[in-house]
Amino acid sequence: MKRRILTTYLAALLLLSLSACGRTASEEDVALDLDAIAGTLCASGYFAGEMAMVDPETVPELLLLGGDRVEASPEDLVDARYYGVTMGASANQFILLEGADSEAADRLEEALRIYAEDQRKGFEFYLPDQAARFENYILERRGRFLLFAIGQDREPLSALCRRLMSGETD
Repeated sequence: MKRRILTTYLAALLLLSLSACGRTASEEDVALDLDAIAGTLCASGYFAGEMAMVDPETVPELLLLGGDRVEASPEDLVDARYYGVTMGASANQFILLEGADSEAADRLEEALRIYAEDQRKGFEFYLPDQAARFENYILERRGRFLLFAIGQDREPLSALCRRLMSGETD
């Protein structure tokens, strides 16, 4: 009887340790260099026109964080980089976000989806070709980090984004 209880206890302990809230330590402990990723993306040639960084302080407002339609709040955002073209109206842009934790990153991911839809609707009336690009955006995530991008040559850009989010910046 004691052996059966001990076996059941050890099996339960093993199961509990394997589940650990569904997250691995490496998922939460990921560290990415947003400036290095941004530099690689700007130099990639996948964005038509010269790219410029928007003040990171304005990103919560641009993504409507804390608004009625978005569950994410400014406190969910630890760091951000937002780059867009400097001349002309174009969908070419990328946004890098670091969430406070995995749950915050979930909310920020949804905020990016709402942002893309709002941008698509905004471009629809005066630049329909650019609006269509917001339907096929790139969204990569690693741990609490997110990368949203719209640029030229979607497939090679998507491959680059995946590589950068895996930690490769060269």
